[in-house]
Amino acid sequence: MMNRASAPLFLILAVTLAGCGGASAQQPWSSPVFSTQSPSGCRVSTDNAGDFAGGLECKAFTSAGGSSPSHDLPWMAFTPLRVEFSTVNESPTMVVRMPCGVLNVPVSIGADVITPDSAAMIQSADGCTGSTAEYRTWTTTFVSTPMKYSLENQILVLTNDTGEIEFKTS
Repeated sequence: MMNRASAPLFLILAVTLAGCGGASAQQPWSSPVFSTQSPSGCRVSTDNAGDFAGGLECKAFTSAGGSSPSHDLPWMAFTPLRVEFSTVNESPTMVVRMPCGVLNVPVSIGADVITPDSAAMIQSADGCTGSTAEYRTWTTTFVSTPMKYSLENQILVLTNDTGEIEFKTS
């Protein structure tokens, strides 16, 4: 039974929650950036179609595995990278969510090469320690140099001298 003092508090709470439109808490990896819906920075139009070659615009991917020249990188399957291609400030951008941090990488996309503008890359200021710091360093190095890519059957493969990453459509 509710007492008189808690009734107004309950009413305020009920009204506040009703005004949220059914919003719910998101899991750390379920950022709107990686939802199955078109991202907010994504607009498919004919005026910027030339900026995005290879059908990558508005696509999101999750790493399934990877390797460097000397060894496999099994962490990519267990603590995956999330990659999305969208338009940010009118420029094609690759957004990379790592186990610790996010990279926004302006890119140009050719027929089979993604060329990052590493000087314009923006990194989040997360404090990373241990293995997640190593994953972040490796990933930042990887996406800072041009990457050959192939996209077939919803599988994106990125390759450069740092290694290779296989992604599946999210």
